[in-house]
Amino acid sequence: MTTPVPPSISIALAVDPPSFSPGAAVQLSITAVSHASTPVTIFTWPNVFNLKLAQRRANFKCVDLETGEPLFLELTKGPKRAGFSCERGSQDDQYYLTLEPGQPLKISEQFGLAKRPTEGPRAISPGHRYAFEVRHGEQVDWWREGTREEVLVPPGQSGQVEGSEALYEASSEPLVLNIAGPVVFTVLPPKT
Repeated sequence: MTTPVPPSISIALAVDPPSFSPGAAVQLSITAVSHASTPVTIFTWPNVFNLKLAQRRANFKCVDLETGEPLFLELTKGPKRAGFSCERGSQDDQYYLTLEPGQPLKISEQFGLAKRPTEGPRAISPGHRYAFEVRHGEQVDWWREGTREEVLVPPGQSGQVEGSEALYEASSEPLVLNIAGPVVFTVLPPKT
């Protein structure tokens, strides 16, 4: 069996709306496009495609464009967890995404920075613009060619399907992420 060459994935971030007051409902989205010739399934738990967790870890960086100072983002290393499951319908099923060749896939989550306080060491400053981007070196370690249905084993058959043990091993080479530049957002004065 030949080792598949990892395809690249282009990703772009968006903040909607791009200008907001502290505490506003703001969405962060990441749009991914696979440059593979076949579908690719990725496991998103520890990377930028799990936006809820990634915003609390060190997957992103943010710089205050008015001061040039970085904003400290890492709030947790992430919860401790047992090994992941490659079974359809398992607790990890939600963390497997299939990227179809050339078709954009958009993932959205509430933008945690919009809920930050305006005072203190981790504060956002009204009237300031920020550049928010994916951290350099971010990658996808676990991926497989094929759709979720082709890659994951049926419920209850994890040790019974020939070759299923190999599903738990990291892919031979991580997926390369081609990251578009940072997204810029502005923090407006608080609404009174």
